[in-house]
Amino acid sequence: MGIGIILASHGEFASGMKQTGDVIMGTQDKVEVCLLMPEESPEQFRSRLEAIVAAFEKEDELLFLVDLWGGTPFNQANQLVQQHAGKMEIVSGLNVPMLIQAYSERFIPNNSVTKIATIISAEGKDGIRSSANQNVLVNQEKITGGELMKDKKMSQLGILHVRLDERLIHGQVATLWLGNLGATRVMIVDDNVVYDPIAKASLQTAVPGGIKLSILKTDTASTRLKQGVYQGQKVMVIAKEVQTIFDLIESGVPIERFNLGNASSKEGTVQIKKSLFLTEAVISKLLDYEKQGVFVTAQMVPMEEEKSFSQIYGK
Repeated sequence: MGIGIILASHGEFASGMKQTGDVIMGTQDKVEVCLLMPEESPEQFRSRLEAIVAAFEKEDELLFLVDLWGGTPFNQANQLVQQHAGKMEIVSGLNVPMLIQAYSERFIPNNSVTKIATIISAEGKDGIRSSANQNVLVNQEKITGGELMKDKKMSQLGILHVRLDERLIHGQVATLWLGNLGATRVMIVDDNVVYDPIAKASLQTAVPGGIKLSILKTDTASTRLKQGVYQGQKVMVIAKEVQTIFDLIESGVPIERFNLGNASSKEGTVQIKKSLFLTEAVISKLLDYEKQGVFVTAQMVPMEEEKSFSQIYGK
């Protein structure tokens, strides 16, 4: 038994939502789309919707995510929901945070379709934010005095997770990683972004409410981390380039493990996973770090099985 998801909308909206979800989370099983086109009658839509429902396994619970409460896709889906109380639920106002949360909730064992519907309704509302009332300040941190903290582990310095992700704060990070980790601060470490006001403004908007944001150069981040400035916090460190993580390690930041998230295809790279492309030189260095006891993994989302880089690369 599983939980199937049917995206239904007026026009092509639901198809676009599925495509967006595929980019963020990867292609998902048991997700179907039903579109109401201008030339179609409600009866024609209902017929196709019933055919989609019939294609799922009989034991599956079904979650309808529709665009508009009271619209034809909602009305036709809702009739099915009423006939199968407890096995089908419907949520309107489909948006990307809602969809990503629905995908992730299906990974949790024994989650019912009713519980998921309740959770994603709140997530969909929280995902609606406006730059007009956004009030997130980038922490313009200056190095202060203090002894470097020697022989500390990354967790003792407040480092919760270190991730390579050239997209920095985006759907996977904002919707899945930060909440899953329980992070209290995001630290962007990049020598170029720190001087880019447009990129910084975008990151300020992207970081979820209640989570602090730091945007630092590599050497500044290294010094502050080693000083123990973030002790007691839960910091997710994100680097745009894998070399930045190497530089942090080689500067003495005790990074015992890090995750390779997203790195796009470039000249001279080879594909490791769907969204991860690395050069042979980087691959060699990663394997060397593993030999030294650093645990390197490559998870797109936190629900993926955690495997070492050598296990993934060795396939």
